[in-house]
Amino acid sequence: MTADTPGTGREREPIPRPTPFDDEGAAEVPEELRQPPPGPLKLVPLSRDGGDELAVVYKRSYRFRDGRSPWPAEEQPPLDPEGTPHEPLDPESLPSYRSLPELVGYKTGTDLVVQACARPPRPTDRMLVGVRVGEVEHRAEVLGDRRVDYVNGSMVFTPPEPFEVMPLRYENAYGGRDLPFEESLAREVEETTPAEDLRRARPSFEGAFRDNHPLAYPRNRFGKGYVLEDRPELVQGRELPNLERPDDRLSPERLVVGHPMDWGKQPIPVGFDYLEPSAFPRTALLGIPPASRMPWDEMPEVARGLVPADYSRGTIFDCAPEEIPNIVHPHGSRCASLGLWLPFLSGREVVLLEGMDSEVPMLRMNLPGERPVFSGRLSGAAETELSGALLLAAVDVDERALTLVWSARVRVERPPRPGRIKELEEELSVRMVEA
Repeated sequence: MTADTPGTGREREPIPRPTPFDDEGAAEVPEELRQPPPGPLKLVPLSRDGGDELAVVYKRSYRFRDGRSPWPAEEQPPLDPEGTPHEPLDPESLPSYRSLPELVGYKTGTDLVVQACARPPRPTDRMLVGVRVGEVEHRAEVLGDRRVDYVNGSMVFTPPEPFEVMPLRYENAYGGRDLPFEESLAREVEETTPAEDLRRARPSFEGAFRDNHPLAYPRNRFGKGYVLEDRPELVQGRELPNLERPDDRLSPERLVVGHPMDWGKQPIPVGFDYLEPSAFPRTALLGIPPASRMPWDEMPEVARGLVPADYSRGTIFDCAPEEIPNIVHPHGSRCASLGLWLPFLSGREVVLLEGMDSEVPMLRMNLPGERPVFSGRLSGAAETELSGALLLAAVDVDERALTLVWSARVRVERPPRPGRIKELEEELSVRMVEA
């Protein structure tokens, strides 16, 4: 990867689609990795393709250093059943997610999640950061704090301020809410709606939309720079995003959306962290697409190859219950940022992390080169041996921590009762083999 500075006139090649990584640079597997300590393992019932399955979900945590094979962490945290938010960057705003539920038995590939900060060698007002796995490259331009200003009546963006550390979180990407617009709209509703009707409706409205407001940017409710109304007195001083796609930048001409249903024309937020289920396009993949005046097949995510053309198959609210499996897309369980939905990784790849350590400009993280094999009587009296597929690789750069989650599935005649699931979990054995 190169750190080309925008404005040099040099054209960069487009980010390629995910492709399998070759054997070059595969990590050597230390003998102590072969036999894992007791690890977090769960069985998850699934219903797929008209049949019942049991998925074994197994998690293992590691520590790593630049260029070295990772080793098992002393503590092995349990599988997260619910997800956990980050610590807030701003006490007035909701934080994005540090983890999402890990009890997921099926995915269409490996999700790569990177939690880090941009850390230049010296203070700078802009830099490039990126992740590379084989031929897959995902990059972002990081800018210091900027705001909207007006010069001679024309909207401009202030120059970015120098920074030393910038969290690569969705709070710093494009998105969020236009709070002045929402307040103006609320005042209008109060002036035109009978007081008794407002009193009755307010608790339900506030409860339903407390954490997920309908006027938030559908692609990223945590971000900054989303402006719905062109009123200079309300736009002046508005914060602008610190993370942008190098080829999909926000500009003064693109700042004002105008109508809430025209959000599709706005920039696609760039991220490295978890993409929550209430963010587009995951909403559409799950059969709950947000309202939009742009046809689903014309969304820029399709043109960029970030989602397949059939990602939106309708809404689960307009179909019979038996049709819901046909509406929910197989990619609906993908939780990585767009651009980091990889094909299944073997577990021997090398992940290159650019601009996330001030002393190591290109940090090299080797995956451990191992995979689990599960043994037990899951589908009847006969012993079953299943090989795990890597569903999630989550990297915490500052902590030098790596979390891997594998899954393997087997057909069963009928879902076991909850008590039996616990018994089967205790009977399962795990051994690690070379990937």
